Amino acid sequence: VWPHPQQITISNDVLYIRPHDLKIDSNIRSCDIIAKAIQRYEPIFFPPKLAMNLPPSSANNILQSLTLNIPGNAQCEQYIQQNSNESYTLTISRQIANVEATTVWGLLRGLETFSQLIYIDQQNYVRSL
Repeated sequence: VWPHPQQITISNDVLYIRPHDLKIDSNIRSCDIIAKAIQRYEPIFFPPKLAMNLPPSSANNILQSLTLNIPGNAQCEQYIQQNSNESYTLTISRQIANVEATTVWGLLRGLETFSQLIYIDQQNYVRSL
């Protein structure tokens, strides 16, 4: 992951992702910066020209949603400032991934980190660490 996070906890768990079933949402989706970022990242997560296998039907470790969240009274800053807070927390559990930040710029950094955690294995299964 680049840039390297200040703090990272890594698990040996691997999650499957069904590309068409992963729901990406935000509490400030009306913010065009976030809406456009989600549109840009979806084809990065799952390249459209690559045929991918579905996870085994017996799999119970399938990531179902990614939520981008700014707690409290969310603001949609249109321009980054020199003192803008770009920090974020990315938490991935068995079915839910959550990016939490105090600004849209933190959400964008968290979205980029999430994109780096997705890989397609030799059997064309989409996985997330």
